[in-house]
Amino acid sequence: MERLDAEGRLHFPDSKEKQIYKKIYLDEYPGQMINNLWSDISTLKGSNREILNYDTQKPEALLSRIMELSSEKGDTVADFFVGSGTTAAVAERLGRRWIVSDLGKPACMITRKRLIDQNAKPFLYQHIGDYQVEQMRSTMGAKFRIGDLAEIILGLFGALPLPMEENPNKNMGRLQGSKTLVLADSPNKMTGLATLRRAIEIRDNLMGGWDKVVILGWNFSPTIGHDIEALGQGDRLEVLVIPPDLLDRLKKKGHKLKADEVRFSSLQYLKLGEVSRKQDGEWESLSVAIANYVLLSPEALNLDEINREKLQKIINSDPLALIEYWGVDPDYDGEVFRSVWQDYRGNTDNDSDPYRVTRIARLAGLPKKSGPRRVCVRVVDVFGFEAEATIEVA
Repeated sequence: MERLDAEGRLHFPDSKEKQIYKKIYLDEYPGQMINNLWSDISTLKGSNREILNYDTQKPEALLSRIMELSSEKGDTVADFFVGSGTTAAVAERLGRRWIVSDLGKPACMITRKRLIDQNAKPFLYQHIGDYQVEQMRSTMGAKFRIGDLAEIILGLFGALPLPMEENPNKNMGRLQGSKTLVLADSPNKMTGLATLRRAIEIRDNLMGGWDKVVILGWNFSPTIGHDIEALGQGDRLEVLVIPPDLLDRLKKKGHKLKADEVRFSSLQYLKLGEVSRKQDGEWESLSVAIANYVLLSPEALNLDEINREKLQKIINSDPLALIEYWGVDPDYDGEVFRSVWQDYRGNTDNDSDPYRVTRIARLAGLPKKSGPRRVCVRVVDVFGFEAEATIEVA
């Protein structure tokens, strides 16, 4: 104690204190070993800037500690139930590569927006598919087969199944009194160009002389609208959306669910407005406007009557108000969408209204390019559905 006193290392109590303290300076303190109870990390509460109002959100400090203890810069971190996106956000900031996934569309949308907000490096966003098969097995039992679900879908659409020798997968039917073929696509894959081509081939080659084919799908590639238009089939090809909540309704009602209670909707689609391009020396600028967005029919969404009516009013008055996010790729290669500009609800950098996205994207400082630019626009609506439009600009 005398040595510490001589070194000026003691703090003597005043009249209110009863204990002498040893002075420890921060720059020479090695720290304290962390035990397995991390009580020093505060929970998210009050006006904390991190709060995203997502039920299972974790503090960034918690994920930072885990990653810094268990990985180095450049390592890959994976989180398969990412929720509000904390793992991806922290991994990005700490220089880790990351792979994250989630079943819920809100989680995917919140994570994507969070990464954009913190100016993350370009990342790939992929929609792999929903888990209708697993959900249906929980309803119909372990012996359930995809063909069983397809048969139910065809019946709810009002189609009669084709004979077994022509229809081994039980996914094809016909509308009575017409030459219309109906194909129920698999729930564990995305309906895209390959499915469209296969349906056209079946229509043209299957015995019976079919005039039209209708495809009923669960999940769709973002380019589906463009693919349908490019095939130029007109009224001979139609693609409809199986109601997203159909499996929940089947679980509740089972065989009591009637065909007139189910609405198969047309696909959501995006319509572009004026798109212009200007060159100035070694650089050029691009202006892209969105003109209209058509959502799925409100009857196909899992809403009560009051909210369905409210939604219909918005669709009638301002359909672009339903857009949650949109991005622009000025040099789309037809495979990977690389967004170099984006806007979303709550972002006031492009537009002062926090409840709407801006209607015009203005991209400056693009490298000059000879020949046309293939511009692609993708939107995500408030329900998590996506649509895409592509245009070549001279």
